[in-house]
Amino acid sequence: METTLAAVYCEGWDEGLINPLTQDEAESRDSAGEPYSVVLLAGGRLHSVLNISWTEGYCAVEHHDSAGRVTGSHEWRRAREGDLFLRESANRASSDDPANAARHRIDWQLAGRRNDSIEPAGDRGGRSTFADNGFTPPRLPIPSFGRWNALLDRSGRIHAESCVPPFSGVCAVPRVADGPFRVAPEAGAAGLPVRRSAERPWHPPRPLQPRGVEALFTDGTERTVGDRRMRISTVPAGKLNLPSGRLVAADPSSLDYGEEPFLVTAPPGSYAVTISLATFTDDPGHTRVAAARLDINDRRAATWELALRDGQDLLDLGYGEFFGFGVDAGMACFVDEENRERLSEEWEAFDLRDPRFTAVADGDMIAWSSGWGDGAYPTWVGRDHSGYIVSFVADMRLFPSDD
Repeated sequence: METTLAAVYCEGWDEGLINPLTQDEAESRDSAGEPYSVVLLAGGRLHSVLNISWTEGYCAVEHHDSAGRVTGSHEWRRAREGDLFLRESANRASSDDPANAARHRIDWQLAGRRNDSIEPAGDRGGRSTFADNGFTPPRLPIPSFGRWNALLDRSGRIHAESCVPPFSGVCAVPRVADGPFRVAPEAGAAGLPVRRSAERPWHPPRPLQPRGVEALFTDGTERTVGDRRMRISTVPAGKLNLPSGRLVAADPSSLDYGEEPFLVTAPPGSYAVTISLATFTDDPGHTRVAAARLDINDRRAATWELALRDGQDLLDLGYGEFFGFGVDAGMACFVDEENRERLSEEWEAFDLRDPRFTAVADGDMIAWSSGWGDGAYPTWVGRDHSGYIVSFVADMRLFPSDD
């Protein structure tokens, strides 16, 4: 029997509609790839919520029980071929005690691997985990606006179909209700609670973006930190030797822990490193390192992307997140993978107060003080219009308000 669901549009759901939208406004956002939400009602009761942002190739489906509790969530992401694949699914038994209800989560990978986590007693303890190959994630074409029937039907059947050996013996979570569904527009807010807010209650999984990278290396540029100003200046730090072309950016005190090189490589050679310094305009003696740039050639970067290591996937990042290298000793460095282990103890002799950087072992390592100190820092890869590597920039994130 087909279930008819009434669609109401907004910027998000949080025990009510956040910033309601008309159907035309929602459809306009859909075509522009901008975030919006669809609240689906069955007989006037909350049934499902869709959070959609096609710029990120993202659609999250949340199923609710009769008490409004989330019993299932399914995150669909865009594959390289253009269609959607199921990245993550989670199901929870409907219960008056949600924290202790049985739950089952699956993380899917396009390569055919899935990781299962099953907790039959919820927070009371006990968990079974599995990782196996040979499980292709469900895939669907990206639906046009209002054509969410297949998306809803497929999400509703996922856990029933997924509880196959070796998972069926411990899969204690009932599946969410099946369709088929028919979606029809609803006039107005359908009597639901409405709230206005300057912030959406959800964000699309948009990782940290490389903004203002060029400005970090433009002498005289001024940036604001709190209520103070800092001025950028650049200084050459010498040439870095890359005998293998496999670059490592890391805290030099952690090089003996097996810091991995980036997947993007450079032709073996020696390349100039430039340090970006930021000085408080009202305190010329107070300078911090804003960034370090390794130039592979003299062309300008047309695009920037996050440098990744083996096993890292942008699809694993949420809003504002990034993969970076950790710093515990207040310093960072560039070094070739071939030289990493040999230079793992050099940091013990560093004094990076004045100047804030140093070249080590005739250019086998270049180290600098890390921004405000300890933390995690991304490295950006610059490419020219033809897609060739131009530079690597270790961003010390002195100005996170620009993110």
